[in-house]
Amino acid sequence: MIRNSKLIVLLLLTAATAFGQTAYKCDIKNSKLTVQGTSTLHDWESVAESYTANATAADGSLKDVSLVVKVNSIKSGKSGMDKNTYSALNADAHPTITFKAKQLTISGTTIKGEGQLTIAGKTKTIPVTFNYEQWTPDSYQVTGDVKLIMTEYGVKPPVAMLGTIKTGDEVTIHAELNMIK
Repeated sequence: MIRNSKLIVLLLLTAATAFGQTAYKCDIKNSKLTVQGTSTLHDWESVAESYTANATAADGSLKDVSLVVKVNSIKSGKSGMDKNTYSALNADAHPTITFKAKQLTISGTTIKGEGQLTIAGKTKTIPVTFNYEQWTPDSYQVTGDVKLIMTEYGVKPPVAMLGTIKTGDEVTIHAELNMIK
């Protein structure tokens, strides 16, 4: 059985290479994914600590692009703020945030297209533009920002101190992803 499994994996890898497709995954130890926003008190930033990102490069495009973020891994360094974030995102019912795209186009050092972003159980099609740069023959750095309006996903911006501190409705997702073969 193990021998057959190894043979199947070998055949799949050979087929992907034969058709000029290269699979990439995110090296999260050398990557950063943040959520940035404002409040009536100060600007804030939270860091996603647990996520996966995958894509297949072929014929000048990226196919089967996916990003999955564990909501409870988004940390601000302040437990009260984190608790409010998880509550606003309804983390118990929707433990992940996902982005999926069937195909993104590569032109020069720019990646463009659109995909399906799901936050708190609500999915919307969004446009994305990222920059990329080759670091080594087997790795690329993908960077970019995506601005979102939380209420468009049914997420009520968190408040604190009995509503005296209010979070702005717009947030920016900032990605610095090191994608490796």
